[in-house]
Amino acid sequence: MADHQPPIPECSVCLSPYDNAFKAPLKLPPCAHTFCLECLAQLCLFMKPMQLLPCPLCRAPVTIPPGGAPALPVDTNVISELPTHQRSHICRVWMEGSELCHWRLQPPYNRQPMAEDGTRDAVVRIQLIHPTSSLSQPADLITVRGGRRRHQCREICRSFWCLTSLVFVTMVTLFSAIFFPIYLIRWTR
Repeated sequence: MADHQPPIPECSVCLSPYDNAFKAPLKLPPCAHTFCLECLAQLCLFMKPMQLLPCPLCRAPVTIPPGGAPALPVDTNVISELPTHQRSHICRVWMEGSELCHWRLQPPYNRQPMAEDGTRDAVVRIQLIHPTSSLSQPADLITVRGGRRRHQCREICRSFWCLTSLVFVTMVTLFSAIFFPIYLIRWTR
């Protein structure tokens, strides 16, 4: 009979197994749902400074700490379910613009050439958004229409002068439709 190994836990957004670097399991404080660092960093990438991130599962509002998604707490329960070689050391990950970065420590017996400062360590980076130049043609883009007109109408209606003009046009229309015909009837008699 083969040994039954428990499945490696995975992120419920990207369905990738957790690890101890870019796919580190992070727990969202209010609801305790867990997602990988890379998915949360992509969700936080275009957020405004005081904007709350909705949890991808339950939509509970989450305050992202200074430092972005890498500053969220690691889920130690999920870490305990990882293979032993991944449990020992969780990499310190940080964001630089739209990139996630971490130090990859090279073992001393590695045959890679040393850097100028005498170390074999390296910074590993992944790009969270891909440049648009990778698209083969503009036809690859999906165009969504209609939302802009609704947004413009909302913005115009919030203007004081627009509301004043709208009330004036409504009054003129009512006068023309109701009172002017009555005036004409009396005039012809």
